[in-house]
Amino acid sequence: MLKSAAIYPEIIDNTYIYKVADYVKRIKRYGFNEVFTTIHLPEYSLKEQIEALKIIACETKGANLELTVDIGGHFIKDILNNDEIINVLSNLKIDYIRLDYGFNDDDAKNLYNSIKFKGYVVNASIYDPKEAKQVIEMLKNIDSKIQIRACHNYYILENTGIDPIHSIKQDTIFKKMNIPVYYCVPSYSSPRQPLKKGLCTIENHRFKSLDYILSDLLLNYEINAFMLADEWLSDEELEIVDMTLKKINVKLHDIEDIEIEFYEGTSNVEKEIVLSDHVFRYDSPFDLLRSVTSRQMAEMARSIDPNNIYDMHLGDIIIVNRLNKRYSGELQVNLRNRKKEDGSNVVARVKKQEDLVKLWRYKEKITYCFKECQG
Repeated sequence: MLKSAAIYPEIIDNTYIYKVADYVKRIKRYGFNEVFTTIHLPEYSLKEQIEALKIIACETKGANLELTVDIGGHFIKDILNNDEIINVLSNLKIDYIRLDYGFNDDDAKNLYNSIKFKGYVVNASIYDPKEAKQVIEMLKNIDSKIQIRACHNYYILENTGIDPIHSIKQDTIFKKMNIPVYYCVPSYSSPRQPLKKGLCTIENHRFKSLDYILSDLLLNYEINAFMLADEWLSDEELEIVDMTLKKINVKLHDIEDIEIEFYEGTSNVEKEIVLSDHVFRYDSPFDLLRSVTSRQMAEMARSIDPNNIYDMHLGDIIIVNRLNKRYSGELQVNLRNRKKEDGSNVVARVKKQEDLVKLWRYKEKITYCFKECQG
C-alpha cells in the first residue's frame, strides 16, 4: 500500500519549519512512505514555493521518504526557462513529478532530462482510455525506465468531487496498465484553506470520518494507494488511519457481535427483528445495507406501523414499515446521512465505530449478531 501525506508551501517562519519536521517524523512513524507537495499555488510566487519546497525536501529525504511535487500551468514554463531554478530542483532529490495541467510532450521530456527524477504521476481523473494510453506511451518514450503512477484530483469546492462510477472506471484504465492509483482523503482537524471543505476525491466522502472513508476505499474501490490531502493530522487521527488499515486486513469470524442502542419508541416487534442474526445482501449498495434474514422474516407478513420517522445518520438501523408494502419488516443499516422517509423507521444505532468497520465488510457474507449494549 502506497501511503502519502501532503504538506503545502507557506511563507517560511520558525513555526512552519517545526511543523514540517514534526509532521514528517510522525507520518514516518505510522508507516507512510511519501510526502506530496506542490509548487503551483496561485497565492504564492514560484520563488516563495521553492523556498518552502527546500524545507519539505530536506525533512522528507532525511526521513528516507519519497517526495512527489505537483507542477502545472505556467509554472512549468517558468521552471524550464530558468536555469537557476532547474539547478535547485535537481539538487532536492525529487522522486516523482505530478503533471497537473498545461504541459505538452516537450515540457515533460525537458523536465525529466533537466531535473532527473524517478518518474511521473499523471492525473487519474481526467483522461479517457485513449488519452490515458497516449499520455503513458509518451512518457515511456522519454525513457523506458520512467516509473508511472496516477493520482486523482482533490476537489476543494463542495459538490464538485467525482462520483464512484466515474472514479472506478478511471481506476480500471490505469490498473490494466499496472499503474497504481491514489485517492485523496480529507481531514477536518486542520482543513485546507480557503474553503475548509476537505480535499476529497469522492464527493460522498466530504465531511465523513477517516475510518469511514478509508474503509470505503479499501473495500469498495480496492485501492492500492491513498493520500492524506489535508495537512497536519494529529497523532489520534494517524492512529485511526493505522487501525482502520489493520482492521481491514484482519480476518473476521463467521459470526460477529455488533453492539447497538435502541432509540426510544422502538416497538417490541422491531426489537425482535433487530436482535436476530443478519446476513446482508451481497448486492447491497455500500451506503445502505439490506438484511437477507429480515427479508425472509418479512415474507411472513410482518406489518410494521410507521414510527420514529427521523433523519437518518451514519450507523442508524432502519426497519422498513408497511408504507413500503411487501418490504415491510426489512432491516437496513444506514451508512450515510439521509433525510427522513415516511417508509423508514429509525429504531437503533450501532454503538462503536469499530463495529461499523466490521459491517462495511458485509460482502464477506459474515453473519452479524446485534446485541443491545447494557448501561
